[in-house]
Amino acid sequence: MHNTGGMDYRRVVLDLRKRAFDRNSYAEAAAVRDRFARALADMRERAGQLALEIGTDLPEFTRHDASHTDALWELADLIAGPDMILNPAEAFVFGGAILVHDLAMSRASHRFTGAVLRDRAEWPDALAAALRTFLGRAPHPSELLSPPADPALAAEKTLLRTLHAEIAEEIPLSSGIALNGDRVYMLTDTDIRTAYGRLIGLIAASHHWTYDQVVDKFTSPVGAPGFAPVEWKVDALALACLLRAADATHLDSTRAPDILAAVRDLPIASKQHWIFQSRLQRPYIQNGRLVFTAPDGFSRDEMASWWLAYDTLKLVDIELKGADAVLLEKGRQPFQARGLAHVESPKEFSSVVPCREWEPVEARVKVGDVAGLVRRLGGAELYGADPTIGLRELLTNACDAVKAREALTLYRGSRPFSGRVTTWIEEGEAGKWLVCNDNGIGMTPKVLGHQLLDFGCSSWLSPEVASDNVGLLASRFEPTGKFGLGFFATFMLGNRVEVWSRPLSGAPSDTWILEFSSGVEVRPTLRRAKQNEQMDDPGTMVRVLLDVELLEESEGVTNFTANAELTHKRNGQVSLSDLVIHILPAPQVDIYASDAYPEHEPSLLMAKNDWLSIDGASLLHRIFGVTDDFDESRFGRWSSQEIVEKYGPKLRTIYSSNGIAVGRACLIDDEGVGVTRYDVNDTSIVTAGPCRTSSSMRGVIGLFMGAPRRAARDHALPIITPDDIAQWASQEAQRVAGVIEVPAEWCTHIGDAVIALGGNPGPLPVWCAGGEYVNFEQLTSWIAGRNSLTVVDPMYATVSIGLEEQEIEVADDVVLVESGYRPAVYGREAEWPTHNRDEFSSAGFFLRAVERAWPECVADHLHTVLQKERRPLVIGRHEGKEVRVKGTRLQRHTSA
Repeated sequence: MHNTGGMDYRRVVLDLRKRAFDRNSYAEAAAVRDRFARALADMRERAGQLALEIGTDLPEFTRHDASHTDALWELADLIAGPDMILNPAEAFVFGGAILVHDLAMSRASHRFTGAVLRDRAEWPDALAAALRTFLGRAPHPSELLSPPADPALAAEKTLLRTLHAEIAEEIPLSSGIALNGDRVYMLTDTDIRTAYGRLIGLIAASHHWTYDQVVDKFTSPVGAPGFAPVEWKVDALALACLLRAADATHLDSTRAPDILAAVRDLPIASKQHWIFQSRLQRPYIQNGRLVFTAPDGFSRDEMASWWLAYDTLKLVDIELKGADAVLLEKGRQPFQARGLAHVESPKEFSSVVPCREWEPVEARVKVGDVAGLVRRLGGAELYGADPTIGLRELLTNACDAVKAREALTLYRGSRPFSGRVTTWIEEGEAGKWLVCNDNGIGMTPKVLGHQLLDFGCSSWLSPEVASDNVGLLASRFEPTGKFGLGFFATFMLGNRVEVWSRPLSGAPSDTWILEFSSGVEVRPTLRRAKQNEQMDDPGTMVRVLLDVELLEESEGVTNFTANAELTHKRNGQVSLSDLVIHILPAPQVDIYASDAYPEHEPSLLMAKNDWLSIDGASLLHRIFGVTDDFDESRFGRWSSQEIVEKYGPKLRTIYSSNGIAVGRACLIDDEGVGVTRYDVNDTSIVTAGPCRTSSSMRGVIGLFMGAPRRAARDHALPIITPDDIAQWASQEAQRVAGVIEVPAEWCTHIGDAVIALGGNPGPLPVWCAGGEYVNFEQLTSWIAGRNSLTVVDPMYATVSIGLEEQEIEVADDVVLVESGYRPAVYGREAEWPTHNRDEFSSAGFFLRAVERAWPECVADHLHTVLQKERRPLVIGRHEGKEVRVKGTRLQRHTSA
């Protein structure tokens, strides 16, 4: 790019050559050139003042002041080379774009354009994202209205970064009001502003576009305005490529002065950027490629910065090669710099950027067989041998899509939206297809082709999905799917899969179809839907050609054979509707289904949140997975139907302190159910959102809403807070104590369940003291009346005579205390509702009783004695003989 160098526009813009104009027009052209020079010099002064604000608002960023924009002139000259010649109009437009391209990384520039950062449509989502990180949950609307200072500042910084290119487009035409009342423009020359203000803004904004967008926007050169020579056309495409290349390349030490690093509180990620840029020296051209060097190198402590430099310069190489490809394809003069040298490998890079006392071995985690990993971890290896988990994941994703649209509609104050998920089986030429359709937010082709297929990366709250659905992050939407694996479970049902989707903001013609012809082994195809395939409403439809071994026909109905649990309970007759009810016991949207479409239109199978409104018997049938017709399950000596009849009327809805329904259950109050402190049972379920898991709660019948604790979503923990579950359990203990008709020894099991939930067993007898079953108050009185006692686990209160267990006659100074900890939730999640096992156990309550009865004793020391000082003691008699077992002797005078 031929120019005279330097920072003054008069020395930057190329010399006007006499051969370009006849003698009569030369003087006129020179005057226009000087007019451009004055306008750009004035613009540089104003832009430089606003650029100073960037360091105040984003101190962790490297320099974006006038020194950065000035440096881009020199880098552009180096990259373009002598063969690229700009006329004065092009030099002016390019210079203007340089000046404003980063200006909007400050609040001041936003105000200059008349915008207020917190009034932007993107603000609620940015703030919600920051609050989700800060709080670890979705924010309440009140927290969005009055946010804490730290997440609000983080949200502002996020928007300054993400919006700066967009706002840059407005700056050349924007104005503000000075103290004297005059209107102040960034570009003061009215004619030049009218002619080129919009174009300068577009080129400035384009540094954050894709190359496809650049090519689409800048198709042809822009003609000269009336006051300039007709030959002065502006090639916006070439200028946009040049700005991108120069901006990406400015990474040397001038951007990261040591003095600024010393006075700014830089986070770790920023510090790594500052270190590597402070080491890099200015690049030079060698054989058509830029060369960066850092002779001082990087120590072992600076290894992260070295790798960041390497990765960043590889991206610069890609940027330069992208510009080169665009320029050649569009018939433009290519740049002198067509890539970067020495970035082919870490070893090669270390030859110009040395590593001091360490070797740059690229020991990153790599996946050689991506398809194999997806096939295994997205299928049976993660979810187990039940292929119908694929249906669960399809339904979960569909429900999430509808929930997202409902939350977005509520947030935006739009008309009420009736969401639904519909699933059916239909016959096709290739076999039977399982179809799952929702009218949720849908997906753009970018999400379909990228985020959906990004294994292990959940897309629901990703920037891409959020930008397509403004307000989603700020809404109360909380997805069940969070691990980015669920979609791939679809291939457990069959290898041929189609995903049809129309985004919420799109028209029917914006329907796109992603097709997998042979699982994940072969690349899918993404295409725009034909006219007869276009979706009338936004949403997503997934079609799976079912593997034949999953199905069997029975009286015209397609039954599934894969779900072993339900198949056994239903004598092998498991329809699609049966499976859906079993999989989604707590639907959060309306579910429609048809077992044979189109012979039978889909009908309402389960209504949104109907687990709260259906009668207790129906809910228990759903939980147990049985019906009156197929009822072979037993719990102890009771059949499931007997439990349904007894406990169905006792179920009551459980609400959290903020009024949200979190469960519907009751305590087991009869020994006939056969659940003891040692038994695992499935009289209850804890869901993962709407879905069934294998987690259940000890001593409870009913359903608790939960959240998954791992990617397989086979186990979950209840979402109810520890305080709320403790209050409910205490209330249940009072209820049960008033109606219970079982032996006192059975009450210990109920009391243990209450204690495990953090509740107070109240009047329930939980301990056996001196041969009598007592509650907490009675236990405290019994201890207070003694100076010593013997503590023994209840398992020693019986002796084995052949296959028979017989109770012993317990001595009057012996108290039976359960020494172990039994989790409140079965299913690999023992640490709930608290990590304090000692407090949430009958032994913990016993120690409280001792502390109250013997206040002179130290509770912590008592706990240590109870755990460690066990020895053979006589605890009672059986058939006249002493029974001696390991126990602990406590004395009233015991102290630390």
